[in-house]
Amino acid sequence: MKIIGACLGFFLSMLVLSTPDILAQGLFGTISGVITDSSGAVVPDATVKVTNVNTNIVVTLNTNSAGAYVATSLNPGVYDVEAGAKGFKTAVVKGVALEVNANPKINLTLEVGATVETVEVTGENSPLLQTQQSDLGQTVNERELEQLPTSGGTGRNVYSLLSLAPGVSQQTGCDGCGNYGNVRISGSRPRSDDYTLDGSTVTAPVFGGAAVSPSVDSIQEFRIEQNTMSAEYGKAGGAILIAVSKSGTNAFHGSAYEYNRNQKLDARNFFEDPTQRKNPFTYDEFGGSMGGPIIKDKLFFFTDYQGIRFHGSTASAGLTVPDASFRGGDLSALCTTGFDSSGNCTTASQQIHFPGTTTPVPFNKIPTGQISAISQNLLAIWPTSTTPARIGTDALTLSSPGSTSLNRFDPRIDFNLSKADRIFGVLHTQRGRFLGYNLIIGPAGQQTQRSSDYATTEGWTHTFSSTLVNDFRFGYLHRIGDRTPFGAGGASPSDFGISGIPNCLSSVPDTAGGTKCGTPGVAITGYDGIKNDKILYEPASTLQFSDVVNKLLGRHGIKTGTEFRHYSIDNYQPNGVVGQFAFTGSQTGNGFADFLFGVMNNGSVQVQNTFVSSRAWSYSFFVQDDFKLTPKLTLNLGLRWQYDQSYHEIHHGDAFFNPYTAQWEQFGVNAPDTTFDPSKKEFGPRVGFAWNARGGFVVRGGYGIMFPGTVGHGRAGDGQPGPNLLATTTFQVTNWSNLPTVTSPDPSAITAPLPVNGNVSFSSWAPRHQYPTYVQLWNFTLEKQIGSNTIAQAGYVGSHGTHLPINYAYNICQQSPQSTAQLGYSATTSPYCSPLAAQEAGIWNLVVNPGWWGLSSSIYHSLQAKVDHRFSHGFSLLTNFTWSKLIDDSSSDWGGFWSLDVLGQDFYDRRAERSVSAGDIPARLTVAPIVELPFGPGKRWLNNGVGGQVLGGWRMSAIYTISSGSPFGITDNSYGYCNAAHTLSDRPNMIGNPLPSGFQQTPQHWFDTSAFDFSGTCPANFLKLNAGFTGPGDVAKAFGNAPRYFSKIRNPGVDNFDFSVQKDFKIPAGEQTRLTFSADFFNLPNHPEFAEPNADPTVGNFGQISRTALNSRTIQLGLHLYF
Repeated sequence: MKIIGACLGFFLSMLVLSTPDILAQGLFGTISGVITDSSGAVVPDATVKVTNVNTNIVVTLNTNSAGAYVATSLNPGVYDVEAGAKGFKTAVVKGVALEVNANPKINLTLEVGATVETVEVTGENSPLLQTQQSDLGQTVNERELEQLPTSGGTGRNVYSLLSLAPGVSQQTGCDGCGNYGNVRISGSRPRSDDYTLDGSTVTAPVFGGAAVSPSVDSIQEFRIEQNTMSAEYGKAGGAILIAVSKSGTNAFHGSAYEYNRNQKLDARNFFEDPTQRKNPFTYDEFGGSMGGPIIKDKLFFFTDYQGIRFHGSTASAGLTVPDASFRGGDLSALCTTGFDSSGNCTTASQQIHFPGTTTPVPFNKIPTGQISAISQNLLAIWPTSTTPARIGTDALTLSSPGSTSLNRFDPRIDFNLSKADRIFGVLHTQRGRFLGYNLIIGPAGQQTQRSSDYATTEGWTHTFSSTLVNDFRFGYLHRIGDRTPFGAGGASPSDFGISGIPNCLSSVPDTAGGTKCGTPGVAITGYDGIKNDKILYEPASTLQFSDVVNKLLGRHGIKTGTEFRHYSIDNYQPNGVVGQFAFTGSQTGNGFADFLFGVMNNGSVQVQNTFVSSRAWSYSFFVQDDFKLTPKLTLNLGLRWQYDQSYHEIHHGDAFFNPYTAQWEQFGVNAPDTTFDPSKKEFGPRVGFAWNARGGFVVRGGYGIMFPGTVGHGRAGDGQPGPNLLATTTFQVTNWSNLPTVTSPDPSAITAPLPVNGNVSFSSWAPRHQYPTYVQLWNFTLEKQIGSNTIAQAGYVGSHGTHLPINYAYNICQQSPQSTAQLGYSATTSPYCSPLAAQEAGIWNLVVNPGWWGLSSSIYHSLQAKVDHRFSHGFSLLTNFTWSKLIDDSSSDWGGFWSLDVLGQDFYDRRAERSVSAGDIPARLTVAPIVELPFGPGKRWLNNGVGGQVLGGWRMSAIYTISSGSPFGITDNSYGYCNAAHTLSDRPNMIGNPLPSGFQQTPQHWFDTSAFDFSGTCPANFLKLNAGFTGPGDVAKAFGNAPRYFSKIRNPGVDNFDFSVQKDFKIPAGEQTRLTFSADFFNLPNHPEFAEPNADPTVGNFGQISRTALNSRTIQLGLHLYF
């Protein structure tokens, strides 16, 4: 708070004491400058016209008393700037290239003369240096989007080019994953940054990342804005991803395209058997765009369509299915020593019995009349094989097909209502259907996933005067996460004879109104069973309002505004909605015999009667002053306040078990209706400067605080659906033809739970007091313009995350007095402990499920450099280098409750978890050139003739990436329950050097596995259920001394070269009409990008690499028509 107070005081003092000029950043772009005469004196009240070359929309302004002007809220594009005044000639600068969020300074000098005389000023049209901004960023323009090789699992993807910016590192093995949020930007956590499209957030409310990924052809450009950005931006861990869609112009333009990939052109995976045929697939991407005027100079449209179709299959061998004799009930082959005259197997362990008795089944042949009809119905869809395996089984090889169908549509309207008012509206939609199949039952086990996402933004810019402009923005994002179990839409438990299981929610797609919710899950010991997955239907939306006022006040560019966001998440995700049944052999002595008799060892059905519906508001207010202290020094001063509500469930259906009151607490009944107490102290100052030291050299720096937005259902954990929304029925040793009827919970049955006095199930819980997560950001950067088309930049960039959320498990019976007091309770242990101890409850009941709590922190230091040569003379180059170190004690709040990275091995000693981060990439270099061959019409050589036609129009581009590998971590489950049963988080002891001198790393031997000791044991008193446990002192004896992640042992790095070659063919249907052929080669050298080695010491391939992280060489061919 002292830092915030000092920054606020400095900001206010500068606002009061300084004198006037302008600098206003916007979500779109701003052109500003100063008009002077030939003597250098400012010219007040000069008329300035800023004209969009493509739409002829003119913004007319007058300079203020300081001779300054600003044209704000401009769409990215090309502009002419014209200035004139009485007694002076008109000066014009043509072709000013304006990028998103840029603020080029166009200063004009007026000569004495008649206004009708015009002087065209050269050399000022494309200033590369941003001399008035302290933030860092990288813009990827339309040419780079169009001509660099782009790929992704769901089509050519603009977010696959995020790596062109310094400080960006992507998750290992993630192809085009930027839209899913699996990127780190200058030390930020994955999924913590904010994605915006046309000024509104499109960050997925649940999982982070971009909920809507627009087609490449629909995007004008996008920008990675990071570090000390304007106070206008918030709700991010360190970066804002800004994409701007294309607008229509005064001329009709369009495109049509198709791109194709298939297995014939692709290389084999490094680990594939070269004697086997490749898994077949076809990938087809097609679409087009059109834009132009509806009313010239007034009303414009743009729209595009993109379709994606994928069909493929994967062969799986070694599946185990019952052979023909076993299917018919003849299990006599189990008895390898023969039967006596009574039909009893001479080896007792090979004899099966009638369920629940000791009576042998004669000759191990189950009478036909006693085989369950349900089992026979399921066997009818079970595949067969004639390849013998072990006794009673056949080995099955299946081809598992899959398909994707995805459609995107992006219409936009821009309307120049008057000189004072401009409005626009844009809609981005994507609808997809993804089909997968259960390997064991083929098409009958079809699984469907759907995407039905859209985002819309409407904006209104009103100009009150030359010095006062208002921008209003409305945005709405809607996304549906949808996954049905195998067989949904075509099967239900009742189809196989299983009665008593309720329908699923009728609104879930592909379930025939809830009546066909999938094939029951069946697990049989010794066989590959019928697997099933959770059903998921999760509509989520974000409603956004924002209003920003831009005011030119002398030398101040004041921007102030507010932003409201409303989050709505409806979750339906019962586990085992169609039933999960296990046959282990406990009833007959053989799992398949149990199945044929229909007597399960255990089973369960979970019923959820309605959505778990979470709602929350977020409010933000900001003020930003970009103050021109001197002609060469600009100060960027801002302050943002943010208030994030806690999510509340509208049915009062969430509940958790409070270990310190020993009660089930139901939100809104006997507990508050939200999960945590929101903070009112989220003040984020921004302080920066940009000093134009001398011609073409800028020094900039800054400091800021950002508060990332809540992701998912809240920072502090939601509890779990209460008994009025979700109910689980379990079965023990039951014949599935006589299941009891499963009842649905009653959403209106809300009663305050009674105190718990015995065993309870897991429950999410976290203390209500949550420290807000915040990230401090800073940079000091030098930038130099070289010539007219190149800039070079280098700087120190850092960040520090505080109170970062983690999944924290509260071991409620082992709290030290200190940690208990920290949570606000005076008792040494929970009152829940004594009843458990009396009942000798198992250790799993002594632990509360993880809840989110801001206990983690991170620190990031880096040297970031880039060279950006803008396209000229047929060549452009964008290259960046990052040398960095990232340290934390938990690298993500995602990745599984019990993962090494999320929980750690000791909940009470966060210092022992501190190591290099999972996202630490010490060095990363990216080089992206575009080269046009100098042949053909309009080029240097072979302007005419056959040679020009053959050699002309060729263009090559590439993206070369080389980076260090991420650090490697090892888990150890030999300690049993030393960390309260979360065995995947334990670590071994170090007894040697895992990379001794002279050690040669190979995929078969990535490190010396003998350097670790996995024989640790727990201290004798660690699990005692009494108040004598003293906490960290005892725990230290139990856990290994290996770091969470090794700085020296790293996963294989990246060495990838993507290459594209394109050829333009002129078509005599218009000056701009051309047909472009392209061949894209992803991983052109076919260099194997190895994945991480196996980290499980209990398996034989510990320390070995058995798969690749990225695909082998992939070739994509395309035709693209531009007109």
